[in-house]
Amino acid sequence: MPASFSLEGKTAIVTGGSRGIGFAIARAFVEAGARVLLCGRNEAAAAAAAERLGANALARVCDVRDPASVEEFVAWAWSLAPIDVVVNNAGVSPYYKRAELIEAHEWDEVLEVNLRGTFLMSVANARRMFAAERRGVIVNVASVAGLVPLERLAAYSAAKAGVIQLTRALALEWADRGVRVNAVAPGWVETDFTAGLFASRHAPKLLADVPLGRFGTPDDVVGAVVFLASDAASYATGSVVVVDGGRSVR
Repeated sequence: MPASFSLEGKTAIVTGGSRGIGFAIARAFVEAGARVLLCGRNEAAAAAAAERLGANALARVCDVRDPASVEEFVAWAWSLAPIDVVVNNAGVSPYYKRAELIEAHEWDEVLEVNLRGTFLMSVANARRMFAAERRGVIVNVASVAGLVPLERLAAYSAAKAGVIQLTRALALEWADRGVRVNAVAPGWVETDFTAGLFASRHAPKLLADVPLGRFGTPDDVVGAVVFLASDAASYATGSVVVVDGGRSVR
């Protein structure tokens, strides 16, 4: 049974892999035997993350919002090896405020990175998988915000709900060509991403809404991603694995 969870010999792309949940996923993939190609907008941070992961990790700059940047990154990745797994983790949520205060450019920024970026990276890799007649796996990092609306996160909630529906649509369209598409939906996780919010006056209320009584860590999320990427999940597609400490059932 443990062998079915192995990623030995597989090559994986992890977007937003230089820190937080993305870095934890990349580290877990390397430990499971995969070669990992990191994608990030900050060249120095991505390179540093790859160096920390060791010989089985490489990094390259990519802006997932930009079709040309995505195509350039994917062409580079496939020139190294056929891609078996794509993890769409890149995301932003820099605005924590009521919906009527969100500016149009702020809305666009959140939707472009979280939803448009997931679509572009998924399609660019799937086209190559189809052309090579190779099976593949795509794992999208959604959020509990895509399942239950979170106050002061209207744009992020809308984007992650879109990621969940995109996951299901792609799973339906691509199943007959051997590409599985699933998602994980983390809850409140302690990362650089959430540090400011968790240090604010809002933190006690956020924590009170988590039945398990604590915020998550990146390591709480990686097991679900490794499972979905592995042969242990060979009959799973269109699924959303919720890892939120019970927040969505509150």
